[in-house]
Amino acid sequence: MGPVTEIDMSYSMQLYYRQVWYDKRLAFNLENITELQLNNKFLHNIWKPDTYFLNGKKSYQHDITVPNIFLRMRKDGRLYVSRRLTIRARCPMILRKYPMDEAICHLSLGSFGYSTDDIIYIWAHGSNSVEVTDVTMTQFEMRGLKVGNHTLYKNQAYYSILGVSFYFTRNLGFFILQTYLPCYLIVALSWISFWINRDAAPARVLLGVTTILSLAAIGMTVREGLPRVPYATALDIFLNMCLVYNLSALIEYAGVNYFTKTGPGSPPENEEDEKVLLPLSESNTHTIENVDAQHIVESCTTKIQRKKYSGSCANAFWNCLTGNTSYRYGKNSTMDKERGLSVSRIDKVARYVFPISFGIFNSIYWCVYLLSR
Repeated sequence: MGPVTEIDMSYSMQLYYRQVWYDKRLAFNLENITELQLNNKFLHNIWKPDTYFLNGKKSYQHDITVPNIFLRMRKDGRLYVSRRLTIRARCPMILRKYPMDEAICHLSLGSFGYSTDDIIYIWAHGSNSVEVTDVTMTQFEMRGLKVGNHTLYKNQAYYSILGVSFYFTRNLGFFILQTYLPCYLIVALSWISFWINRDAAPARVLLGVTTILSLAAIGMTVREGLPRVPYATALDIFLNMCLVYNLSALIEYAGVNYFTKTGPGSPPENEEDEKVLLPLSESNTHTIENVDAQHIVESCTTKIQRKKYSGSCANAFWNCLTGNTSYRYGKNSTMDKERGLSVSRIDKVARYVFPISFGIFNSIYWCVYLLSR
């Protein structure tokens, strides 16, 4: 049995299809002969059920090296026919939990033209009529099967239908190794930017863009093997959240760069005011006194500017949104004298917020989808 493909919602199997029916016209009475073994050519000369598979897409009978048909006929008119077939049937799947989903594939068979007035199909051995001996599938594991029968009303007549349902559970090993684990590593790689110096803009931006492109490439590869369903799968949710975290890490650096990165500040109105001459002669002591006074004035001015541009977080966020250039220049120039290569407070917070929130998301994600299997 297998494979089960999502792209065209189908599955295939190879089976031995056995039918038994009675035709009293073929009964015979010969001494010492109770059963005849006949070749497949005999089937062309007798009546046989016009059985077909209702949800079949492409099926064929094996003919190598000869037609794989076995026919027996008993003296009471009982005919037993066995055929070796390969069937490809439709298997509609709901992929909302993909790749932690389950698939139920049905196979229905019945008469093409005879109603229940002429033919009634029944399972010869009840629930033991279908046996699965060789299940070789890479992505799915078969959990069981269920047989049944019902009647179908169409063209103003009732038709006897036999059905069997196969229950599959998808294996996660392939997806953990090929999708989930690489995504975890890429997201963790984007967090390295929180430890990179905020002045290394090329390194942090390049790291963020590279991780985003890597996740986008993984997402495109995964979606190539899926049909274009109108809803998000579990894997789509995971990939999109990883993309959000990587994009947030890049946006976080934009905030660090805007609020805390040291810039040139506003140009001084009089460059000569910043130059202070300290003469060594005692005759110019009044100049030193003037310098001390000027230092006091500059210190007071710095405190006033710091108070002007410090403000609350809401005020800083509003100036960031409105793009207040004077606010940024004023904040940068006041911070030039009091800050060197210290770590941004935003980076310090991000080092804890990003891993903790991502861990909470994964805990909820795996609990929701694994417990619902």
